[in-house]
Amino acid sequence: MDTSPAATDPEARKRFLWIVFSVAFAVFMVRLDGYIVVISLPTLARYFQVGTSEVSWVILSYLLIMTGSTLIFGKLVDKIGLKKIFVWGYGLFTLGSLLCGLSPTIYLLDASRGVQGAGGAMMITSGMASIPHYLPVNIAGWAFGICSLANSLGIMVGAPLGGLITGYLTWHWIFLINVPVGIAAIVIVTRHLPADQNHPSLTAGRPFDVSGSILSFIGFTALVFALSRGDDAGWQSGLILAALAVAGVTLFAFYLRERNSRDPILNLRVFHNRDFSFAILTTLVALMLLAGGNFLIPFYLELIKGLGPEHVGAVVMIYSVVYMPIGPFAGRLSDRINPRRLCTVAMFLAFVSCLVFAMAIPLPGLFPAVLYLVLLAVSYALFFPANNHLVMSLAPEGSQGTASAIYTNTMNVGMVLGVCLFEGAFSQSLPAGMSSMSLTPEAIRPYLPSVSGAFQCAFIVGAFFSLLAFLLSFHTGRHPSATHGNQ
Repeated sequence: MDTSPAATDPEARKRFLWIVFSVAFAVFMVRLDGYIVVISLPTLARYFQVGTSEVSWVILSYLLIMTGSTLIFGKLVDKIGLKKIFVWGYGLFTLGSLLCGLSPTIYLLDASRGVQGAGGAMMITSGMASIPHYLPVNIAGWAFGICSLANSLGIMVGAPLGGLITGYLTWHWIFLINVPVGIAAIVIVTRHLPADQNHPSLTAGRPFDVSGSILSFIGFTALVFALSRGDDAGWQSGLILAALAVAGVTLFAFYLRERNSRDPILNLRVFHNRDFSFAILTTLVALMLLAGGNFLIPFYLELIKGLGPEHVGAVVMIYSVVYMPIGPFAGRLSDRINPRRLCTVAMFLAFVSCLVFAMAIPLPGLFPAVLYLVLLAVSYALFFPANNHLVMSLAPEGSQGTASAIYTNTMNVGMVLGVCLFEGAFSQSLPAGMSSMSLTPEAIRPYLPSVSGAFQCAFIVGAFFSLLAFLLSFHTGRHPSATHGNQ
């Protein structure tokens, strides 16, 4: 069967291409702006005359608001319509970008980044839900492959683009550049996305779950804050312990609230589908490995191999260069065969890449790191389109927005957990008296075998979690809408 967009009539194909472009561009913008400020942080610190702790909130406020509000907007997608949330999300993101670029103080910049984060949450949840909602089932995998490519591009070009803009213009333009682009995107989405169809019978007499929204926002925000700041503030500090306590209490209260709500913001019945739950758990564990490995690899290249920052960046870019051509191909492949199989193969390959790299760390040269990055890129280029396809196809009818929100939140929490896991495994394996905060190539020279052993320990832990992701994916059962009849 021809599963390409060309299989449809020209007008439908054109409409589908515009929808996919709109979603992919939204993913690209949201991921780009998550990374675009990284290189500009020292410039921002000097401009506003603040320290590293204060300027780190430029990144953290974006992440916290996006994570905390994702479930809320996922529910709104199901309740009031995909197109409305998508257009409003682009509008709020564009407004937040304008406010960021015009911010006169670091505090207003942090608040404006929060506005951006809320807009980004709306764009991601409504955008990813648009693919199974608007597109035929036989090209959904292809569309997810394009979005996966856009996600990779946003991450890859974000930091260097921010550095170039800050260097040749000013830091203001890393945000202001979004304004004309965002306005053009709003016009495209308004013109090409089909109008929302109202279903008053589904929501009649059911007020929006305000209590659940507040509890979910506080709970997820506190959780991500604690995980993000634990290493800097100390895991036993009063601030982190308080944040973890708030997260635990509010998320448990959120669970109790949603279990008894007439129209919950998170319908817990979606987790009654064993396949959906296993697919979400696979996503969580897979993101832990990816984020944790990406966090430690630059330290390995700089400390053990003695590379400078510019050469580290060139080596790490191998991942994105390998990933980009494979992602769309994998998306098409998931239209033809069971996406569960692709996810399983991908996670086994990730396990092999982690284990081989852990064993090869003491070897001379860059081959172990290059091999690891290539294998990991192939693994995740296969995994993300197929996993997106699988998760969204397993979502109950009318709950694509909620499923997209669960998936996005799972990714965000998984990334933060992964950094904590790898950093913790590495730090705990260092020689006594050595801190991960003060490592330099000169300082570790007398302890090089021990520090190499610490990297080995971290990636062996990563191999264990990739094996867990493989097992979770392997035990995800077949679902008719996920397989499309392909066995």
